[in-house]
Amino acid sequence: MRTFFFLIALLSSFISTAQKVDCSLKTKEYQDFIIALDFEQAFSSWETVQKGCPKQSEDLYADGQKILQFKIDNAPTPEEKEKLVRQAMKILDQFNKNFPLASQDFEIKKAALLLNNNIDSKDEILNLLNNGFKNASEKITDANLIFTYFQFNVAKFISGDKSVTIDNVLEKYFQTNALLSRLEISNPDKKDEYQAALRRVKIEGRTIATCENLTTYLEKRLSENGENASWLVTSLNALTTKCSSQPIFMTLASKLYLTEVTAESAGFIALASLKNRNFEDAKKYYEQAAELETNPSEKAKIYYNTAVGLYGSDLTNSKKQLEKALKADPTFVKAYMFLAQLYSNNAEKCGKTPFEKKAIHNLAIYTANKVLAIDPKMRTNIESLTTGFSKNALTIDEIAKEKLLGKKYTFTGCDINETMTFPNKN
Repeated sequence: MRTFFFLIALLSSFISTAQKVDCSLKTKEYQDFIIALDFEQAFSSWETVQKGCPKQSEDLYADGQKILQFKIDNAPTPEEKEKLVRQAMKILDQFNKNFPLASQDFEIKKAALLLNNNIDSKDEILNLLNNGFKNASEKITDANLIFTYFQFNVAKFISGDKSVTIDNVLEKYFQTNALLSRLEISNPDKKDEYQAALRRVKIEGRTIATCENLTTYLEKRLSENGENASWLVTSLNALTTKCSSQPIFMTLASKLYLTEVTAESAGFIALASLKNRNFEDAKKYYEQAAELETNPSEKAKIYYNTAVGLYGSDLTNSKKQLEKALKADPTFVKAYMFLAQLYSNNAEKCGKTPFEKKAIHNLAIYTANKVLAIDPKMRTNIESLTTGFSKNALTIDEIAKEKLLGKKYTFTGCDINETMTFPNKN
């Protein structure tokens, strides 16, 4: 009897080993078919492995999706296409059953299958996305899928569905904004995609994310999130474009600044101060934001915006800000263009003589033309800008009369303190 049981055990072991070998051979077989782009043959071998060795490897399911997507793309009818999509969705369910830790985003992938293959099933897609965003939001990277999640929620709310409230939609508004902003930073190669999706979210939510609705929503959640820097930043970003003059913006900006003093928090409170016409505080906080900013191009933008927004036609102080911008980023062409415009606008005031009044317009041209050494593609813009300056500038004959052709000339009025070289006649 013992001999009988030993033989049974040995036979079972042999069968198990044979099965593993068979699955390994079949795996190699379907993978070779994939390499040869013979997806029909690959599917038959793949299906054998899927049914016989569902825990063979995680790659089994990725390969299955690749094979089925080819079949989906080449389906002869819409009915056959949907049937294949549903089959691919079942494979994702099986993947989650056998490899749960590696497939937490399986519902997101199922929603993507329906959406990307144009299967008209909005409620099903939304339910899958609701679960996916709840269970695996950190694994979502598809910009269009993120936008669609918000879009479908908005559509359901507008249709009058009582299961979706204004607060539900605004929660999704903040969630998708935060996710896309984070992805934009962590995936710079796809920055344009995420920025485009962010714009679409803002456009889609414009009738719902009003200043009034946002204020009401944020005030209700402020007590539990008032020290949560991430929540405060997301909220402030949502308010920045149209609602930065609202009291809630200053409230949130102040809380963020008390929580952490960074370039970002100083920038928010500077904007809040500006919108409340507290210009001295705005200058102070913008200066702090610029000093704390470590990214040269972002630092330059802060100084430039301060020059334009807070000092305007004040040539002396505006120029100081523009010089700081160019020190941070010498390629920041907007600074040269605005400085040129400042010179031209202040020519009458700063020129000591009729000749110098005209010469300052030449300085404006000289300054604007610096852009062309940085970005030759800006030629059309620069020519358009300098055409206006040329109408009031010195002519070649006027420069020749003063014997300054090819000579240097220094401007000192209004703290300009610039030296330029006049052109030669030829």
